[in-house]
Amino acid sequence: MVGSAERGAPRWGWGTQQQLFLCRLSHALGLVVVLGFLLAIGWAPNGRYGQGTAAAAPVRPNVLLIVADDMRVDGLQAMPTIQKLAAQGITFSKAMVTTPLCCPSRASILTGRLAHHHGVLTNEAPLGGVEAFDPTSTIATWLQGAGVRTGLIGRYLNQYESLTIPPGWERWFALHQSDDQTGYYTDYHVNDNGVRRYFGADEDDYSTRVLGREARKFLEERRDRPFFLYFTPRAPHSPARPDVEDAGLYKTLDLPVPSSYDEADVSDKPAWIRENGRLREREIEEIELLRRRQLEALVGLDREIAEIVDVLRADGRLATTWIIFTSDNGIVLGEHRLDAGKSCAYEPCVHVPMVVVPPGGLPAGRTDDRLVANIDLAPTISEIMGATVEGPVDGMSWLPLMDGSRTTWRHEILLEQWRDDPEKRWSGIRTETHKFVRYDNGDEELYDLIADPDELQNLAHDATFTAQRADLASRLDTLLAR
Repeated sequence: MVGSAERGAPRWGWGTQQQLFLCRLSHALGLVVVLGFLLAIGWAPNGRYGQGTAAAAPVRPNVLLIVADDMRVDGLQAMPTIQKLAAQGITFSKAMVTTPLCCPSRASILTGRLAHHHGVLTNEAPLGGVEAFDPTSTIATWLQGAGVRTGLIGRYLNQYESLTIPPGWERWFALHQSDDQTGYYTDYHVNDNGVRRYFGADEDDYSTRVLGREARKFLEERRDRPFFLYFTPRAPHSPARPDVEDAGLYKTLDLPVPSSYDEADVSDKPAWIRENGRLREREIEEIELLRRRQLEALVGLDREIAEIVDVLRADGRLATTWIIFTSDNGIVLGEHRLDAGKSCAYEPCVHVPMVVVPPGGLPAGRTDDRLVANIDLAPTISEIMGATVEGPVDGMSWLPLMDGSRTTWRHEILLEQWRDDPEKRWSGIRTETHKFVRYDNGDEELYDLIADPDELQNLAHDATFTAQRADLASRLDTLLAR
């Protein structure tokens, strides 16, 4: 494999020229020097990374978008490669998913739209799944129209099991998702560019390995064209089967739990939470096992990412490639007496990792605490690659945040979730400091996320916060009406 690292020992090294470029240009030594430097490396007049100038041949950027499956923010502890990327990029500390469930969130990633706009509300038909999704206008079709080589390697949408390839994708290697017996880690089928293939239970059939190999093959072909690779592995989704190399790695490691774990007092929580008793011993054991196995599954994924990055580094394309790492949603693991699951309005469900590395990396990593979301990915990637967004989107490109050309940004974002049970069906607003959630049965939650990050104290019925609750409720109504 070209540039392949020894398993478990990735190699790193970013271009010095790009590091210098990405220093704070506003503090450069002089306008003449700066302009000469910018022209030399192919910086566009609009200040965007990876674009050309009138005096130089355009350098078209690439984008590698990696979306883990049901990954919590604290899963980053098991991913040294992503940590090294973060040290040369931007970590968005308040990255959200607008609907914390696989299929709606992935549809939002592909379209830049909220679930109530793209119509994929749940994981299964008739309100969700692949059949509810319109694939005719997505990030893939927009980029392909701009001459970008597009590839999906991994998960597409729930209930997908077809030899049909959606519009916009030049390379297609998608897991069939109709039978979840083994979690799609072993014994699974894929659509390999229109050909149905089966992978068994051998070590080399482990899906994270298979998908990593296919991603590297994609990168090693047609190097003359800019690419968009949407790499969507199964890890660390339940049952979180780790690679045989990593099984048991976290078996005895002490893993602390938040103060909301098996919450002692839920008297201020909605009815469906109050109905839950304390976690039983068997539930605690199962949650603990899943926590550890998720981390172990992420170790294998991290290793594959290292080898993918190595391919780009070996032929010099790392200097022209954006790397974005995130997850489709989080997952609650015992918080607020909840068993393993998602779809909740609490931070473990809606808060996801988001690491962004511009071409060549930054001289030093930094954290950005502005609210970004899954709906921002499609418009951002479109702007990076010079594609036209066709149709309305709810998200915004955060590219101007990277180079400092935009100083204003959103202060709130809409969260929503559909359930058959009105006690569990909700919409909410998340600001930089607070969260307000309203359930269809009338229950409400309000949290001060600065003073109470674990969401232990519901302030919705506290008279001290009546005005704040009314303000957030009004702002939520405005978001829903847009």
